[in-house]
Amino acid sequence: MGEALVKLIDDLIRPGNRPFLVAFTVVLVGLAVFVIFVFFAWLKKEKFNRSLHVGPLWIHLTGGENDPKVEARAYRKLCYVKVNFLSNRKTKATPFYVRTVDRLDPADRAVAVFDEAVYHTLKLYPAKRSLGAEKDVSTGVVDPRLLIPWLAEVEASIEQERRIPQMADIEARADSDTMFSVSHFLNGLQGASQDFCTYADEDAESLRLVVDFSSIPNAAERVVQGKVELLLGGRPVDSDDLKFQRCGESVYMAHCKDAKKGSLLKMYFTFKDWDGAAFGGA
Repeated sequence: MGEALVKLIDDLIRPGNRPFLVAFTVVLVGLAVFVIFVFFAWLKKEKFNRSLHVGPLWIHLTGGENDPKVEARAYRKLCYVKVNFLSNRKTKATPFYVRTVDRLDPADRAVAVFDEAVYHTLKLYPAKRSLGAEKDVSTGVVDPRLLIPWLAEVEASIEQERRIPQMADIEARADSDTMFSVSHFLNGLQGASQDFCTYADEDAESLRLVVDFSSIPNAAERVVQGKVELLLGGRPVDSDDLKFQRCGESVYMAHCKDAKKGSLLKMYFTFKDWDGAAFGGA
């Protein structure tokens, strides 16, 4: 046994075998360093990101999905509503402007705008997925855009709904972990009492609604904020996680943490002097 070991060592150190011996030594040292890195990372239980140069080798180590400090992203939703124009079409002589809504039939595409609320909706999903169809519904006219994932033209998935002014489907045609849409709601705020809401499509870590009247002249006096509530199955939910904040004179924010699937976050408003001809500005 001793003679065999001596012969093996003698063979290895011969000049012709030295390249093999050097390569073997480098690999062995690299493996040893790798084991040491993994061992200390496990002891500290922290995410690591290290590079080490050993001879001709670069060893790069990073924490993976099972790293205790790598938190999974939960579903979150934000709806920001910007009210750009607000007037009573029965008392205002002329519209603020005329908007062309391309998805409607030619005879209906020119829409005289007496009020306009723009809904910016952002959804962040835990991972990339196939996104279901979104449906925007209003008492006025809906003109939607899908920005993430990009969709050049929005068309209803149901043939009968393709040209309905009050209803529009937003159907993504690509998988994504993010969805961002911008929808113009035209002439849907005709009445002294209105509400704005956003819906939790699934259990949400964060459900937030912001309503902004800052573009409306004298909004602080003319727009009266009412109650804020969280509904589930049509019934109010009493939750300590529901918070409300008035940001400045005419921007309102409601936020709910850990909202259950199907939850509806809603804000109510009353427009004072709604029948006055000057309401909403010139």
